[in-house]
Amino acid sequence: MTLFPQRPLLLSLACCLTLTACEDDRIHNICSQNPALCADLVDDGWCRYERSDVIRARYYLQTEETDRRKYELMRGLERYLHCAEHSTNIEYKRAREQKSPRVEGMLAAGSQLEQLDAQTRGSRDPYLLLWHWTNNTNPQARASFMALEGTPALEEPELQLALGGIYAKHDPQKAIALMHHALSLYREGEQVNSRILTALSTLYMGQKGFEQAYLWGKVSESFQEQQEVSSVRLGIYHAIGKAEQERLDEQAAVIVDALKQGTYRTP
Repeated sequence: MTLFPQRPLLLSLACCLTLTACEDDRIHNICSQNPALCADLVDDGWCRYERSDVIRARYYLQTEETDRRKYELMRGLERYLHCAEHSTNIEYKRAREQKSPRVEGMLAAGSQLEQLDAQTRGSRDPYLLLWHWTNNTNPQARASFMALEGTPALEEPELQLALGGIYAKHDPQKAIALMHHALSLYREGEQVNSRILTALSTLYMGQKGFEQAYLWGKVSESFQEQQEVSSVRLGIYHAIGKAEQERLDEQAAVIVDALKQGTYRTP
């Protein structure tokens, strides 16, 4: 029996351990030089990645106090709270009744999130407009976000995805066009959000564009951490001949390569 098949796994594991150690070193340096950024978040092994994200976001905001940095910290705090609630089985709203270092960390994170939420309600940053629309049901934030359609301010994949979601029900063709445009904005090496791909597949399915639904379901499989849309399942809903399926699979492979290379263009 040869050991060579295990070598890639061992190399991959070694790389992961090295990256984790480097990340721990960076966070340790931030905390040693800026203890106030870390002291209220207990380091007990739970939610360590979310904790690191919050600390890093706090550090970036300290060095560059912009609305975008505030948004990044708000998202980090939100993820940390979600993880902490899961690990403690205590909702943030009820946490004040409990006493433990982990709960104290929840309260500190929640308090900072509430402060940032209040501070940014007048922001015109598109990400913060989305935040206040989706988290606070703020119609003015939604209107302000929609007013940016067609401007450079929304020329980012995540923002085009959000815009497409607005149009999905009453103008699915426009939503499809926006999703394609979102994909064209990726550059080489950037991580493609699989939600754009699954949204395209779902939109095409709703329009009875079964072959396109299959195609984009197939593309999405290359970018999903956890499978959300199955091209096999889509093939069951609408019988696709073997020859046609092979053609679509080849087309999907070309699209995947284009997305990874940052060369995808709107059809």
